[in-house]
Amino acid sequence: MQPPFFCSYHTKLHHNPLNDKPPDHMRKLLLILVLVLLIIGNIFSQTKPMVFAKWAPASLAAGKVTIGSEFSFTRKSSIDLMIGIPASANHRITFDDEESDLNTKAFSVLLGYRYYLGKRQARGVYLEPYAKYLRHEADGILETELDGRDAKLATRTTYKGFGAGAQIGVQFMIFKRLSVDFYFLGLESNAARFSSSSTDVANNLPWTFAQSDDARQEIEDAIEDIPVLRDKMSVTINQATKNVSTDFKGFLPGLRIGASIGFRF
Repeated sequence: MQPPFFCSYHTKLHHNPLNDKPPDHMRKLLLILVLVLLIIGNIFSQTKPMVFAKWAPASLAAGKVTIGSEFSFTRKSSIDLMIGIPASANHRITFDDEESDLNTKAFSVLLGYRYYLGKRQARGVYLEPYAKYLRHEADGILETELDGRDAKLATRTTYKGFGAGAQIGVQFMIFKRLSVDFYFLGLESNAARFSSSSTDVANNLPWTFAQSDDARQEIEDAIEDIPVLRDKMSVTINQATKNVSTDFKGFLPGLRIGASIGFRF
């Protein structure tokens, strides 16, 4: 699932994704996940292991390159690890009937345990409980009007979520080495935090009361397009700094769907 935003996406400022590095606590988490994979493989291996290197191409639209591995240590069981590396993506959005550009990037980690229902190793329909972490950011200039005056809202949004869920999928092989993996029904719950900040940089003139009220109304109208958050997100206006901000913290349900392609070693 992709994080909610306060504006409607038809779904950014320029930056070099190679400079993005996960924070220290995330690097430690990745090391722990790798150790878990090695330990599980050594303890539970009952058949010839299979190792897949995977890539989820659709994740590029969310601002990340998602790569990972599946380690099959028994005929019916495997461990799935997917990591999303930040890579900027440009999106055209509609806000207040005006089109604007935003830049998005994301970092994610997912660790899952797969149980295959069929008789062939790492093939067929599977059930997969999983845990995940997602950080998603967006920034850019939103073009709008406030009380009849042109405004340019320099906007930044941040979403952070820790979640757990379960998904149903199917994996099949092509030419014995290439894998195609569809996860078509995943439900999850997340402990999430979403915030945004938008500052008018069109000119040095302060906002009037009417402009402040117009800014609040535009943001609240946009929030109405977010079904889960429409009644839970706070909106704060600072007339002196010409800023409008939003904030949400709490439970957030999610839906996971997608696909990856891989190579079996």
